[in-house]
Amino acid sequence: MSLTLRATLLIFIISVSVHAENRTLALYSGPARGLDAESSLAMRAELQRLLEPAGLDVVWQAAPERRYGQDFDLVAVASFDGSCSPAEVLPPISTASLADTVITDGRVLPFFHIDCPRLIQMLGSQVAPSVLGRALGRVIAHELYHIVAHTPEHQDSGVAKAVFSISDLKNSRFAFDSWSIDRMRPPAIANSSTVSTEAGGR
Repeated sequence: MSLTLRATLLIFIISVSVHAENRTLALYSGPARGLDAESSLAMRAELQRLLEPAGLDVVWQAAPERRYGQDFDLVAVASFDGSCSPAEVLPPISTASLADTVITDGRVLPFFHIDCPRLIQMLGSQVAPSVLGRALGRVIAHELYHIVAHTPEHQDSGVAKAVFSISDLKNSRFAFDSWSIDRMRPPAIANSSTVSTEAGGR
């Protein structure tokens, strides 16, 4: 067998393996009070877009929907603080954080919350539903990065960076950097990636 044919076959096998290794992430969430249907759809679509390169398929679950025997590779639990409706009068903001993941003794736990009033304050009360949903998806993806990658650390760019600007939340182009994507993949898949994980990590 020629070297070219072997190389082609190896690339094909790796490609098939990557697609076969997609994992399901069950995201149990409480109600997002005041969030309209258009924003909700945009949020879910954006979250899936951001996590798809890491081989993650998000399955949204309401807390009462838990059934015995459901099998998911990963599980996370989300809660939405305050109202997610731009039309409601916002209370005084007491925190600068858009979201937080629970960390105990340096260990990242699969629980996080989103501060909807804080996010809406950043975006403005006249924000379009699609933009609000997209921003929510990006904030959720950031917290899931910590949970899936088992790290409290941030990156210098992309969805895994520590602080989002208004343009990060609103612009159509925003994604994880390749190093963060590798961190969220299973070890066997991450090791087969052609992207170096030594550059850009911290």
